[in-house]
This record gives sequence, C-alpha cells and structure tokens, in this order.
Amino acid sequence: MNWEQEQQQFWEWITQLRDLRHDDQQIHTLMAPHAAIDTVAAVAIYNNAYHQRLIQTASELYPVVYHTLGHDVFASLWLDYTAAFPPEPGPMSRLGEHLLTFTREHARFGQLPALLDLIELETAFIRLYDQPDVPAMSRQHLLAIPAQAWPQTVWTPCPDWTLMHSRFDLEKYWTQMQQWLATPGVMAGTAEFAVPAFEEGNSAYYLIRRVAQRMQFQRLSLPMWVFLGGIQAGHPFADICEQLASAFPDQDIAQLSLSLLLKSIELGLLTD
Repeated sequence: MNWEQEQQQFWEWITQLRDLRHDDQQIHTLMAPHAAIDTVAAVAIYNNAYHQRLIQTASELYPVVYHTLGHDVFASLWLDYTAAFPPEPGPMSRLGEHLLTFTREHARFGQLPALLDLIELETAFIRLYDQPDVPAMSRQHLLAIPAQAWPQTVWTPCPDWTLMHSRFDLEKYWTQMQQWLATPGVMAGTAEFAVPAFEEGNSAYYLIRRVAQRMQFQRLSLPMWVFLGGIQAGHPFADICEQLASAFPDQDIAQLSLSLLLKSIELGLLTD
C-alpha cells in the first residue's frame, strides 16, 4: 500500500460512520502503536471528532432546526443523513443539499411535517445566500418593452428568491425562536413552544429572498403566489394572466396582473 492509499484508508476510517472493530487487523497493520492507547481506539477518536464537527457545522447551518430538535435528536438525524450522503469536497454550505429529500423519506423524521418545512426554509436560506447578484428590472425597462410584445414576454426571475407554502405559521415560530435564542443561558432544545399550525385546510404562502446580504421571508397573497409561481415556471405573461383569471374569476385581471407585475419589480424580484 503506497502513501496515497494509506491516506485514503485513514480518511475512510475517520469519515465513514462504521464499527472500526471490523477493521481491527488493517488498523493495527497501518498504524504505529501508542503506549497509552491501542490503534483502533486512536482512530476511533478521530472518527468521533470528525462526526462531532459535522454536527456542530450542521447546527450552525440549520440553527432553528437544531434548537427545535435539541442536540441529541438533531445529532441522530444528521448522523443518519451523513451515512446516506457522505460529505464531498467543496463549500460547507453544500453539506445539507440533500437533507430535505432524505428527511422526507426517513421512517421517523419524515412523519414530522413542521420539521420538513423548517428544513425546507433553512435549506432555501443557505442556497439563495450564495446566488449571484444580478441587475434588477426597473419600471423604465418595463416601459421600453412594446405593449404588443407583453403577452409573449417571459419575465426573468432574479436567482436570489424562491417560494414555499406551509400549513404552519413559520413567521410566528421564527419570531418566537429568535426571541428565545436571545435569552441568556438558553440550552439547545429547551424551547417550550411548538410550531403553530393553521386551521385545517389553511396555508400560508411565503416569499424567501436575500435582501442586502441578509435572508428573510414574508407572507404573500394568493394572487401574488400564483403570479410569482408563473414567473418561476417561465410562463409567458399571457399564460400567467390566464392562470389568474382561472383562480380569481371575479377580479379585473388586467388591473390585477399589472399591479402584481409592478409589485414584483418594486421588490427587485425580476431582472432585465
């Protein structure tokens, strides 16, 4: 075994969640003995330290999920996740890029819809934060587009926002959590409040976006949700107007669609 193979083997012993006693002979062969501790236990120290560091990093990426679950339960989720999706070289922000998909399919955690929504929200924060800055569309640019071209125009979304909906009041919970975390001496997972749910059949529609290098989210009206959903899907303006007409037959669609378009420009959600 050459030096590169030895390094690779050592890396696997540290980074893979496994019972190192099964590698007893290989570890004894590769590692020099220590007077106070056997070689398997020595490698196990590195293995444990590596995974504890991963959990710490994950708790910083997903602070609300971490404080919602508490350290032990969060660690259990994260160790299950990293066993299925081992970290790869690259930015630490990519550590949880498969977490939502994994958790949805998890036998235990997949049964917790509020947890899934919190993971979706914090994952969006992480992903959107690293998106490039692009020039936002202005009203002047809009006026430069000939009126006859509007029906087939596809408005381009800026890359630093997305949409989600939830049957939980994430805004209220987020505010409660931030106030709780600002309390001196708070222990992880000790919050005495649950994620509040709306009445059966009701949902909230959220815009998640980056503003001045800070992540935020806000409630949207249903018409704005439909409009921005069409923007994200790349539908021409005429198709979005038809979607609005189908969803809100009692409204003046020409006026509604124009007001939603101008509001999107005002919020800096479109690019030219």
